[in-house]
Amino acid sequence: TPPVSPPPAAVPAKRPTVVKFTGDLGFVSTSGNTSVQTLNLGDKLSVKFGIITVSQQFSVVNGRSKGKTVTSLYRGSVRTDVALEKTFGLYTSVNFERNVFAGLVSRIAGVVGISAELFATPKDRMIIESGVSLNRQRNVDTAKRPDVDNLGGRAASAYTHKFGPKASFAQSVEFLPNFRDPEDLRINTESAILAPITKDVGVKLSYVLRYDGLPNPGYQATDRLFTSGIQISL
Repeated sequence: TPPVSPPPAAVPAKRPTVVKFTGDLGFVSTSGNTSVQTLNLGDKLSVKFGIITVSQQFSVVNGRSKGKTVTSLYRGSVRTDVALEKTFGLYTSVNFERNVFAGLVSRIAGVVGISAELFATPKDRMIIESGVSLNRQRNVDTAKRPDVDNLGGRAASAYTHKFGPKASFAQSVEFLPNFRDPEDLRINTESAILAPITKDVGVKLSYVLRYDGLPNPGYQATDRLFTSGIQISL
């Protein structure tokens, strides 16, 4: 009897690359007794291959009144996540922010940290994160407040509740302490509701609160931003 060859070893199935994209667009224009134009744009792109996910986010809010810019806020980030386990992973990100109407020419932060999924059900999901950051801040008026370079921290949470397949509520909170100056604590929160219009298009309402414990002289400590518009998901 001829020898029987063993069956070939099973080849592990290659994990498919997953690409997700969402874009936000909102515009308000008034004329007559008041003349105001406000535009908000945003996008989020993520690519997942295996245990690694690379994502990019960008948003801009620009407002003009009587031909003059009265609001100009830019934010962007690039982030890499590595899933070590189903509910635990590492992340690193580079974040950029510009808001000259708050006295900020630019703020760049590099962050390294860990993330954990506290719970996940068909309707609810909760993620918490912590990390350390290196920050480089450039101010509009350096005579009143010099530029800042410091080591800081990051603690954040993100909660999502699904009302249906496409309708959802999301709440995020982020604490950003300055290890050099405890008074310089920044807190960011966002509350957002998404209601579907079609399979890939929905209406998004968002309320953002940004607190700076040590604002530049002459500027307010808290900024509030309400936006509404269309979100497209692909």
